Amino acid sequence: MAKIPYHNHFLFRLIILSGLIAFGQTVNAQTKKSAAASALAPVASGTKRPLRFESEAQLRQAVYDSAYTFIGKTERTDRNDAVWISAINRFSNLPKNAHYCASAFYYVHAINSVLLPVRGVGMVRSYFSQAKTIIYKRNQRGNQRIGLKPGRMDAVSLFASHIEGIAQDRYDPEEDDRVKCIGFNTTGGKGTKGGCYINFRKTSEIKAIANWIGPYWKNLKQTTL
Repeated sequence: MAKIPYHNHFLFRLIILSGLIAFGQTVNAQTKKSAAASALAPVASGTKRPLRFESEAQLRQAVYDSAYTFIGKTERTDRNDAVWISAINRFSNLPKNAHYCASAFYYVHAINSVLLPVRGVGMVRSYFSQAKTIIYKRNQRGNQRIGLKPGRMDAVSLFASHIEGIAQDRYDPEEDDRVKCIGFNTTGGKGTKGGCYINFRKTSEIKAIANWIGPYWKNLKQTTL
């Protein structure tokens, strides 16, 4: 059996995504929160071209807009149980009631054509295991920024095993003591039902920050020249 080239695998994945792309994917994302779950449509047939963006900032905003459509959506009985959660986990072939902070982070990137090359979609540590993506980390000497300043939808590692995306354009962990984040599988720090919330995290709570969108955009520009 002939081996399918990698770029064809990527195209196949994009075709699979075609039924989901209508869900909050424009830069101006007007999808209402109430429609977020129903917009997780079945796989559609037909060919879709990769989404086009004019800049890295535009792509970052699109990923954020996709995540934002879920804000306020909650679990049914606080057991990772809801139609929208099952759909997100099923997208990555995970159990429908699996923890979804990481799989949702992957999902909002994937429906914007960014297929993160992580080893385990549902494992938080996978998003912070590649040194080339790490731009900030906390070590025995304290905070240390080792790359570009973090930006919108960079991955934030929190607590024992939790991931959220930065929900603001600029953040400097060496100067700012808090950062606005958007997270899934969290209670928003209010003891409410688990779901998707905006959180204001202390810099002291952050273990690491990874920039996945920057390298993806750079590679995309190089391959399309």
